[in-house]
Amino acid sequence: MISWMQKHKKYLVITIWISTIAFVGAGFVGWGAYKYGSAGDAMAEVGDTKITIQEFQNRYARIYNYYSQLFQGNFDQAKAKEMGLDKATFNELIKEALLINFAHQMGLIVTDEEIAQKIASMPEFQTNGKFDKELYVKVLEQNRLRPKNFEAQIAKELLLQKLRQALSPALFDLEFNTVASALFMGDKIEYKPLDAAQISLEVDEKELKKFYEEHKDRYQTPIYYDIALIEVTPQNLPVDQKSLEEYYRSHRHDYIDSEGKILPFEQAKEKVLADYRMKLAKKEALKKYIQLKKGKIKAQIEKRITEKESNLPQKLMEQLRNAPEGKTFKPVQTAGGYLVAKLLHKEPPKPLPFEKAKEMARKEYEKEKRIELLRLQAQKLAKTFHGTITPGFVSRDDVDKIEGLEPAEAAKFLQQLFIQESPEGYIQLSEERVVLYRILDQVLQNRPKVDKNRALVTDNGLKLKTNVQDSNLLRKLQSMYKIKIYKGI
Repeated sequence: MISWMQKHKKYLVITIWISTIAFVGAGFVGWGAYKYGSAGDAMAEVGDTKITIQEFQNRYARIYNYYSQLFQGNFDQAKAKEMGLDKATFNELIKEALLINFAHQMGLIVTDEEIAQKIASMPEFQTNGKFDKELYVKVLEQNRLRPKNFEAQIAKELLLQKLRQALSPALFDLEFNTVASALFMGDKIEYKPLDAAQISLEVDEKELKKFYEEHKDRYQTPIYYDIALIEVTPQNLPVDQKSLEEYYRSHRHDYIDSEGKILPFEQAKEKVLADYRMKLAKKEALKKYIQLKKGKIKAQIEKRITEKESNLPQKLMEQLRNAPEGKTFKPVQTAGGYLVAKLLHKEPPKPLPFEKAKEMARKEYEKEKRIELLRLQAQKLAKTFHGTITPGFVSRDDVDKIEGLEPAEAAKFLQQLFIQESPEGYIQLSEERVVLYRILDQVLQNRPKVDKNRALVTDNGLKLKTNVQDSNLLRKLQSMYKIKIYKGI
């Protein structure tokens, strides 16, 4: 019985897509990505319902601003285009138009009184809890909306809401039990963790050398850079008082106290001096750069470095990686001034000889060998192991009932356990850790959990059923109502 249940159980992945975007106060963004034709202001026509350019732009603006707030302003038209936000907006309007046609066919209507009641109930248009007509007009003007267009949008939303209510499904007992089984199936199991580190291993020298030969490209010398350097330090540059005061006058707004007031020269003098000297150092470094590039001067320092053994600025190291020999680099600022560099020679990496690579190869060989042995050991012990038996039935959320595993490991183990088809075997947590398991008993529903979470089961079941119903309905509506696209994306 257990094996049959294990073979036929399914894990339902319930995806809930919720998108709530406020209509009022959304703002607008510029739009120029559409190629408009000559079919008036309509982008598309679905049955008897038109989708206008203005409607699309309003909807796109709302969604764009929603994502801009979601990403805290780190969102622009390029990212929107990459996400396909324009196509998603257009497709959503097509779907709504299909549903509106169907709502009309069903005889659903929205009265002027219902529209007025909806608008009057919106906090955006209320003063002291009462509808304020002047505020209503003002808010719409601020958002560049005409009352007629706004009220038409409200009518559409109310019509779609009525349609959703009319089509709202009920969850039958069989459907409830199916979702409950998916969420709260219970297994009584025996399990045992195995770690690669526990496997004893003797390394054969011949096998190690063979491993090295097969993977010698992993063990290479670093890239060596022979470079010439010139350091320009601001402390060594002479400064006259007049130039320093002129610099202060030009940059005095950079020197303020805690209250935002500009500091007098004497109080800011030390910081002004440091900044002015750094400016002079940059100017001097640029001169040195030109002279070094033309071969008119020699570098102060010549040294050989690697990426790991270097105290050079990160910016300069990034430039060195792709630069040709003989390249002179513009000054790079450091904590102590500016640095001018020239790449004299670059020595590419080459494989290390076996003796120098031996310890690195040994570590990788042992790791890979243990991973292989762990897998073989897990296969061998799956039918015969003796481990920990859970005191009762466990479900996907019983992370705290799996002893010997970290919470994240226990969560992964349980998620994987309930999609296995075999009643015994092993589950891979990582390359170096597995858990042997054996299902001793099973119930399709862990009744105490189901009873405790009836609202959760019902909510997920209704959302799942609604998603399936909506998907099937849209496919049917596409065959019922003709869709004409006038202006494509």
